[in-house]
Amino acid sequence: MRKRGALLSLGVAAMAVIGLSAPSAQAADWTHIGMYASKTRCVDAGQQYQREGWSEWKCVNRPLTGEYGLYIR
Repeated sequence: MRKRGALLSLGVAAMAVIGLSAPSAQAADWTHIGMYASKTRCVDAGQQYQREGWSEWKCVNRPLTGEYGLYIR
C-alpha cells in the first residue's frame, strides 16, 4: 500500500510539472491516466487524484475489454 501511494504521488507530481508547462488552452483537456480492471478500482484511483488536488476525474467504460479508463483534468 505504501509503494502504491508513493507511486501515485510521484505520478501526480510529474503530471503537475507537465501541466504547468502546457499552454492554458490544453488545460481543459482530459488526460488519460490508465486502465483499471473494475469500476471500483477506477473510482478509488480517481478519488485519490482528487485528494491530491485535481479538480475533476471520470471513469469511462471500454465495452470491448470490460476495463475502465481513468481521465483527469
